[in-house]
Amino acid sequence: MKAVVIGGGMSGLATAINLLDLGLEVSLYEADEIFGGRASSWIDEDGDTVDNALHVFMPYYVNLLNFFDKLGISENIIWKDTSFYYAMKGGRQAVLKFAPLPPPGHAIYAFLHLLKDFDEVPRWKVLASLLPLGIGVLRGLLNLDRLDEISMESLLCRYTFYDAMRPLMEPAIRGLTFSLPYEVSAKVMVNWFTKMFVSAKNSRIGFANGGLGDIWVDNCLKYIRERGGEAWKNKRLSALEVRGLEVKSALTEDGEKLEADIFVSAIDPHSLLRILPAEALGFEYFRQLVHFKMAPSMSLQIWFDRKLTDIDCTFFSNGCIFNTYADLSNVIPHVFKGGSMFELVISPADYLLGLSDKVIFDQAYKQFLEIFPEAKNAEVNKWKLVRVRQGVYRPFPGMERYRPFQRTPFLNFYLAGDYTKTPVSSGGMEAAIWTANRVAELIAMDRLGKSLSLNVDYRPYEIMMNSLRPILLGQTALLALFAARLVRKVFSRSD
Repeated sequence: MKAVVIGGGMSGLATAINLLDLGLEVSLYEADEIFGGRASSWIDEDGDTVDNALHVFMPYYVNLLNFFDKLGISENIIWKDTSFYYAMKGGRQAVLKFAPLPPPGHAIYAFLHLLKDFDEVPRWKVLASLLPLGIGVLRGLLNLDRLDEISMESLLCRYTFYDAMRPLMEPAIRGLTFSLPYEVSAKVMVNWFTKMFVSAKNSRIGFANGGLGDIWVDNCLKYIRERGGEAWKNKRLSALEVRGLEVKSALTEDGEKLEADIFVSAIDPHSLLRILPAEALGFEYFRQLVHFKMAPSMSLQIWFDRKLTDIDCTFFSNGCIFNTYADLSNVIPHVFKGGSMFELVISPADYLLGLSDKVIFDQAYKQFLEIFPEAKNAEVNKWKLVRVRQGVYRPFPGMERYRPFQRTPFLNFYLAGDYTKTPVSSGGMEAAIWTANRVAELIAMDRLGKSLSLNVDYRPYEIMMNSLRPILLGQTALLALFAARLVRKVFSRSD
């Protein structure tokens, strides 16, 4: 049985691998000159690694981590301390540092530790917001789908002093979704915060030990080709041909006709709409793809001639066009040697797309010098602005209803990609792998008559309860002791 996978990004590569493991004959087609999509990197003319984007890993990316285990590349994730640095103008810094305490103690400690030095907001407003925000989140968790109807900004305005909480949360919101708080579903961020803040261990992040092109893409291609699969780049599809309720073939722009038993789209919704035949739009399933809007971002890498920091974790900043960034010369010093190499996430980038690279760099660099004044004494050896293969779908409030399931109305056509329906609630690497696994599960069921279980459900509440169990047991023991003493006292008086 032959399968054609359209799109060689993270979900396409993972889908091809899963289908090969099912025993299918697989051909993968990528329109770009490199594989990997957003999860890619390359070597420039100077021999330096250029990232398509700054990628970080979370411990709750359970399906992605399982896939890394499958490929034998888990050691290529470097896990960092549970600290996040807020860098402010004038070189001031504050640290969101999670202590090894049971929840919610670890998060309370982290916020108190941050407020010790974070003076951009009134501290009393933040402290007064924590309890109402916690209550609001807990209420939302009882019916998480209802939170998709409001924005994260609305949720914060409802339960907190928004002017105090926005500077704390906006950098993470922009860095994760490439969008502003009013553009992001509250469900997306509550889902993310719940998973991240469920324990001190889950609050840490990991970095790739090198470029994802080397670590992820090359190992995927090796896996595919060693098992008889094909992977073609510079092969853009122009159309899908359907007959009845089946896709019969796909046409490439150079006139090649691709025939297969199964077709999987792992491209973005707009590219998919471009190749769908007119009859496909008779299904509401496909018409709903028009609701998706991509949230663009850019990645700016700056090489300095000397070290500016010794911090090997993530920075956040407010009031500038970049928001989340890291000094990769400290994170992976064997890759970025010598002086500091900062990679900055510029998002949202909608209003910057029409500007030249130099104008964007000048604006970012001016703002960078306000945050790191010591950089004025350093020379910029070079810089690179990457604006291709960037962005995820924008998770507007209400977008969950438009995310398509992986099984389409055509019997032999499936969709993979982080914009499709997942329990993850937003785009990204974990969602990409979840959908690739789900497609393989469906194909095994529909076409091979097999039961296959690849995805793992992440249950943050169980983790929280496991962390709280010693406290609950201790409280129960104290209550039992108190009750025993009370009973003894009552009986001693009756005697």
